[in-house]
Amino acid sequence: MRRAEEILEIGEIVDDAADRLATVLERSGAGELYPSQTLREIARYELDLAALDIACLTFGTPPSRT
Repeated sequence: MRRAEEILEIGEIVDDAADRLATVLERSGAGELYPSQTLREIARYELDLAALDIACLTFGTPPSRT
């Protein structure tokens, strides 16, 4: 059960980081190019990929790039 709790905790951290990153992007002018929700979705997607890469590097499993 510990593993599921860790995954949920990572999800919360990534959500928070995506919101913060989107806020920074909005302040830097990206808000003029994309709506706020789109920036948040882009940030979340990129952070999900980064989390996957980190997990693969940590545990030695290469990511599947299909």
